Amino acid sequence: MHGVNAEDTDASSRAEHPSEISFDTHVALSDRFVPVLVSSNATEDQLRTERILVDHYDPDQQKWDGWAWAKDQASFKLSEALQTLNSFCTETEFLPLEDIRAELPRSDETISDSKRFIGPVILCDELISPVLVDSLQPFAARAKLHLSRWMFLQHVYGILLSGSSMVFIRLDRAGVVLSNEIDIHQNPKVILQALFGCLALAKDSLDASISWTGDHFLFARREGNQSSDYILEEPLFHNPRIPGSGARVFLVHDESNPETQLVLKDWWRDNDAVDEGKLLCEVSGLFGLPEYPSHWTVGDASGDPQTTHFIGDSLLLHPAFSGNKDNENYDHEREQSEDETPVELERRLLIHSRLLSTVRGEHLLKFRNSPRVVLNAIHDAILGHWSLFEAGYLHDDVSYGNILVLPSPMPAAYYGNYSKLPVPPLLDQCTAILIDFDTAIPIAELTQGRQLLRPKTKKTQGTVVYMSTRIMEGSKRFGSWAQDDLESFLWVLIVTAFWVKPPSSGYADWSVEHTMKICLFPDGPGKDKCIRDHKLSLLVALSGESHRPFSYADTASCQYHEVIKKWCTYSLDRYFTSKKAREEKIVRDEQIYLDVLGILREAIASIP
Repeated sequence: MHGVNAEDTDASSRAEHPSEISFDTHVALSDRFVPVLVSSNATEDQLRTERILVDHYDPDQQKWDGWAWAKDQASFKLSEALQTLNSFCTETEFLPLEDIRAELPRSDETISDSKRFIGPVILCDELISPVLVDSLQPFAARAKLHLSRWMFLQHVYGILLSGSSMVFIRLDRAGVVLSNEIDIHQNPKVILQALFGCLALAKDSLDASISWTGDHFLFARREGNQSSDYILEEPLFHNPRIPGSGARVFLVHDESNPETQLVLKDWWRDNDAVDEGKLLCEVSGLFGLPEYPSHWTVGDASGDPQTTHFIGDSLLLHPAFSGNKDNENYDHEREQSEDETPVELERRLLIHSRLLSTVRGEHLLKFRNSPRVVLNAIHDAILGHWSLFEAGYLHDDVSYGNILVLPSPMPAAYYGNYSKLPVPPLLDQCTAILIDFDTAIPIAELTQGRQLLRPKTKKTQGTVVYMSTRIMEGSKRFGSWAQDDLESFLWVLIVTAFWVKPPSSGYADWSVEHTMKICLFPDGPGKDKCIRDHKLSLLVALSGESHRPFSYADTASCQYHEVIKKWCTYSLDRYFTSKKAREEKIVRDEQIYLDVLGILREAIASIP
């Protein structure tokens, strides 16, 4: 389903997978966290707790004997505290507490080496109270790195320590959960019980469906009477975003059929969204869409589905992460004013899922110097979008990474709906597919009528770089559902056509390529706002309406000039028509498909 991220696919990776972690509205504070840890103690943990208390805790002085945190905070040393805590865990097979400041050995960020099939760890950092974004960021960055490196980790637990207090943390694909601060000296038994309970939960965080055989990784599928094992051949793609689906794509083969390669997608799907596996099963065999063999929910050792469910449905937003500026002075006693809308925790129930597809494709940038291939691929991906739309779903996340060029064109007659397509397939074949339906919206759920309202999806209606101009502005559409997604295909073409490496120092001052990059891929904070502010201006400039001359740094860019100019002009016309919102000016979905496909077909026909 996905192609390999080649060296020149920076546009896709930079646009879709930023390195930072989103905390605002995604951090919960729970007074039930510690009791859950305590209840996870095994019988041997209870005996160990009593023994440690007798040997190391002075009940008369109410302090731990000789511990680093018995001193004041200024002299507190995290390394000494961890050494002591790890000494209590020596009966386990490994030392589970890891200082996040310790340097990690180099490793592939997508899949671990054969000898790095690690046990669970608890990440530890110094507690700076109150916990704010800056103090949580180092832990979250290390936790994200672990989740990226070790594909068998479902989630990560951690501890923040100070000279007098302790806070427990859980980070998973849905966000972060923090415990209340516990006094180390006043609650010695609770501290130890929570520590050993945390270790027990960390052990349960390992995905039992992945194993290392000594030569390769194995994905096991166990559902009822069905049993299959898939051998990993090559990692193709990984989205490390948190919160997010954590999607990984691998090239695999069935252990019982090594000659047939398959593409396996592993991701955490939103329980409230469309089940991509079921949707792909429904639309498999339609023009421009992937072919589906199977999908399943990943289970734990007991067979229960792996999910991000934790503690219960009563988790509340940590008030320090309600969307205010990072590390502003926070008053824990402050209450919201009566006229202020309460900010709620955004934490979705995600379900660990896998699906198989039969085709491995390539991204568009590999073919940038061949406009016919790029334009054909976008044309056929739009027909795939039409196939999905006619089946009752709006894709809602068209982006560079979701269009794949097939290794070999497929005959159009192979697809069940080829005779019903709005235009005849070019050369009676299909050259590309549209993938990733995890944010698709059933058309039946959209509000019908002259003024069309569309719900927000978990990705805020798509990847920002490729999002339509009006959707980025928060505007409503009139008369068409598909118009937004079809404009997204234009942004995919713009990024593909103009994504080049700087040929000279003067390149940054005058070229269309540089203008595209600074508008769509800005650096620094506030990227989304910057993109939103520049998108309409970029459309105007590329349409020629600004009377700014086109200057290209790369000869391949010139070949896309006319088609991008015409498509931008068309999109601007649709943009301003929607602004007027006059019934006689409304263009319906079927006509917009024909208009956009017509622009592409004319451009393809003009290529020598």
